[in-house]
Amino acid sequence: MTERRRLLLMRHGAVDYFDPRGRPYPPDDVPLTPAGVEQAQAMGTALGAASVRIDRAVTSGLVRTRQTAQHVIAASGTAPPIEHWPDLQEIRPGHLPSIPDAELRAAFIGAFEGPVPRETRFLSGETIGALLDRTLPALQRLLAADDWDTALMVLHGGVNRGLLSWFLTGQAVFLGGLA
Repeated sequence: MTERRRLLLMRHGAVDYFDPRGRPYPPDDVPLTPAGVEQAQAMGTALGAASVRIDRAVTSGLVRTRQTAQHVIAASGTAPPIEHWPDLQEIRPGHLPSIPDAELRAAFIGAFEGPVPRETRFLSGETIGALLDRTLPALQRLLAADDWDTALMVLHGGVNRGLLSWFLTGQAVFLGGLA
């Protein structure tokens, strides 16, 4: 292990949450679009061109993160095994039809504006506090491991905001405005 390590934190590539017939994909099975595949391959190509050797690759295990990591790794010229950590899955929404119309805006984007209180629920589902309580220990577990110099984490927008908020503040806070 070197003195300085690199953690490459990325969001999965572009997705479309609806199939060609307009039906929603099950949330855990949303695949990359062709543009998402191109994005992942471009990232892998850039890492390979910069001679970045990835020692560990971690995803949330959802299809879109697995596919992104597979394309990044293949295009980078490195070959670490890809680990799937379910505790790093995206913030879990509630049942959308149960949200009153007057509360839709706050339910959709309230968790992504400014510092967000821990008790804030995303789409009437999981709280920000619960998201942080399950994702930060996973990040800390990876950081405590001494078997890597460069790790790739392919996760989700909400999860990445929580992890970046911790890196910036050293606290279990959620800076929703990070993108």
